[in-house]
Amino acid sequence: MDGVIEGVNVGGNCSGIPTPQGFAYFHDDYAGKPLVFVGTVGLIPREIHGKDATEHHIKAGDYIVMVGGRVGKDGIHGATFSSVALDEGSPATAVQIGDPITQKKLSDAIIKEARDRGLYSAITDNGAGGLSSSVGEMAEKTGGFVVDLEKVPLKYAGLAPWEIWISESQERMTLAVPEKDLEALLALFAKRDVEATVIGTFTDSGRAIVKHENTVMMDMAMDFLHDGIPVTPLKTSYTPIAHEREEIPVPEDYNQATKQLLSSLNICSKSFKANFNGSFLLGTV
Repeated sequence: MDGVIEGVNVGGNCSGIPTPQGFAYFHDDYAGKPLVFVGTVGLIPREIHGKDATEHHIKAGDYIVMVGGRVGKDGIHGATFSSVALDEGSPATAVQIGDPITQKKLSDAIIKEARDRGLYSAITDNGAGGLSSSVGEMAEKTGGFVVDLEKVPLKYAGLAPWEIWISESQERMTLAVPEKDLEALLALFAKRDVEATVIGTFTDSGRAIVKHENTVMMDMAMDFLHDGIPVTPLKTSYTPIAHEREEIPVPEDYNQATKQLLSSLNICSKSFKANFNGSFLLGTV
């Protein structure tokens, strides 16, 4: 629980993002950690400069600009890691390393200035799949892109091109920036101490092209990129499951039963502290 609280704090609160709701669920089969669910709510304008804020307004010729944190091995396999059973062979690099200072500077520069000045035509986060996801998704509007991976800022040397392309390192956004706004956008981010780098261009070529040091690493049709996966026919049927009703004995001591119930880690007050032998002391209920 100490790790959960620290993780939520660093992941959101330190960057000015409150976490008003959340819960943790404990079970004997969870060998490494409890199930944790936390969340917050964000608001965006319906329109920005007269345009629908929920739509991408990218045009061929817009620059692909990556802003925020640098790319590292942390986060590779992050999406798959979150959906598989954990064991001693699970990759440690799949857990992204948070940087709340970079996150705060990035979000302030985008929300408080770049957005209101209309310096970009679209924005997407580098979540699951990293640049491969954000650029590929945004390019669907124009029909193509060219990315030069050697231009992507790295945390350290030695990353393979495919690692740069799919890493889910945090605190990063991908922007589509019209040529007329590029100089002003780069100047704004430099002023706010946020790294911003042009890594490619959106095109209407119908091709998804990724290069690294003048070598073409990928040249794929956009149609195949988005619609090339064969549809898997699935059939299912529902069979109701009947459970025998468990007979719960009437407790002899309701006070003790109440204390035992309230001591469950799933419903007790989370204001507890751990004592020295590893057991938990209840806080205010």
